[in-house]
Amino acid sequence: MTFFKKKIEDREYQTKIFETSKTGNTLVVLPTGLGKTIISAMLIDYRLEKYPNSRILFLAPTKPLINQHLRTFSDLMSIRLDIASGSISRSERGKIYERAQLVFATPQTIENDMEKGIIDFTSFSLLIVDEAHHTIGNYSYVKIAKQYSEKALHPLVLGLTASPASDREKIKTICDNLQITNVEIRSDDDSDVIPYIKKKEIEEIKVDLPQEMLELANGVKLIIRDCIIELQSAGLLKNAQQSKINRITVLLLQKSLQRQMFSGKRSYYLIRGIIITSKLLKLYHAYTLVATQSLRSFSNFLLKIEDGKAKTDKELSADPKFISMKKKADELLEKGMEHPKLDKLQYIFNTHFSESKKAIIFAQYRDTVDIIYNKISGIKGVRPVKFIGQGKGGLSQKEQISIIRDFEQGIYNVLVSTSVSEEGMSIRGVDIAVFYETIPSAIRNIQRRGRVGRFAAGLIFILMTRGTTDEGYYWLSKRREKTMKKIIKNIKENPENIRQDGTLHPFV
Repeated sequence: MTFFKKKIEDREYQTKIFETSKTGNTLVVLPTGLGKTIISAMLIDYRLEKYPNSRILFLAPTKPLINQHLRTFSDLMSIRLDIASGSISRSERGKIYERAQLVFATPQTIENDMEKGIIDFTSFSLLIVDEAHHTIGNYSYVKIAKQYSEKALHPLVLGLTASPASDREKIKTICDNLQITNVEIRSDDDSDVIPYIKKKEIEEIKVDLPQEMLELANGVKLIIRDCIIELQSAGLLKNAQQSKINRITVLLLQKSLQRQMFSGKRSYYLIRGIIITSKLLKLYHAYTLVATQSLRSFSNFLLKIEDGKAKTDKELSADPKFISMKKKADELLEKGMEHPKLDKLQYIFNTHFSESKKAIIFAQYRDTVDIIYNKISGIKGVRPVKFIGQGKGGLSQKEQISIIRDFEQGIYNVLVSTSVSEEGMSIRGVDIAVFYETIPSAIRNIQRRGRVGRFAAGLIFILMTRGTTDEGYYWLSKRREKTMKKIIKNIKENPENIRQDGTLHPFV
């Protein structure tokens, strides 16, 4: 007996991974586009046949992603499936857990229902954890996996990811939290997956800041230097070299000062230190905007500081250097100056894009998404749409799902997106991806690349501003990805290192 509606393509590596996953809790590390969904469907089919009255729980981090999984499995399998989400009443969710054979849910919904006693894991015979690299710290996956393993009569866990972590301890933690006994890994250069890898051409495009914008960036650095001198004069970071102090250093110091304040301390230097670190964090962000994003977003941010009511904002906006910088930025905007990345973006679309193609542009900040959207809207054949997270002024999950559907159907052909589209989304037929800036995370870089060329060859363009954090982050993410591959290779070559208690002892 099988629950599949149609015959699936026979791929040897998928069958091997499936056979392994039947024997114990398994973490599957497989490049994007190579069919983690099919492997999970094969295991669902097997578990429902083995335990006919059991249920399957399929977790994914976001509602758009679980809706996508629902559509995929509806086409693939003849079983009772449903979504349990926060928009459905608790009593109705309780009924879904009892009647559906396959339940899709976000981890937050399941954790809430665990705490309220709405979901009973006793009859669930398989837990599938999509984007399993999240199974660390306080993320809901951790609590769910623990309670499921304790309560289910016939527990089995399948973890799925394209990019586990670039840190040995994190990979160990993921395996511990999911009680993994098997790890199945394939990479782009494995002989059994090479025939299914779609070619991706990656082009790095470097730009230089025009002299006027370079002067603005250096102006921000001067105010940063002044703040660091004041910090050190107050006895904070006094033993650190100024050149070694960066945003992370300041952020850690601020958290330390805040902890001291929350514990009851109220000294002048403590409060002053918190104010200065807050100023510094805003200045680091301002530098990032002018150096790697756009002159418009930089000016908008300075305007927010000018209009701000906090002491931090008032001190910054009263600084003569700040006043001069804001005036200069506005003058340059009036003259039509902008970040050279925007012209390169227009060049990419004029040269490599046509109306029949689809593209995704990734950007860190919503302001940048707005600016990119306005820049490319006038290009012939380009039908862009903004795709951002929920948050303040963001898109609802319902709106996100609708946009993805319209994009897939060709109503829009360019998705201008923040990080919300990086993870897990399977969007058919994306030909071009543009990374508007670099990011230091190996996982996010892998996920970004995974959005293009899933079903055909694809083009990827990475924009970088020379001499800025763009270049530093680019090389940092490359090193982290290289480290991740070495760790994965070590696991592949030494499977005996995975003990039956679910720990990876070589990585401790």
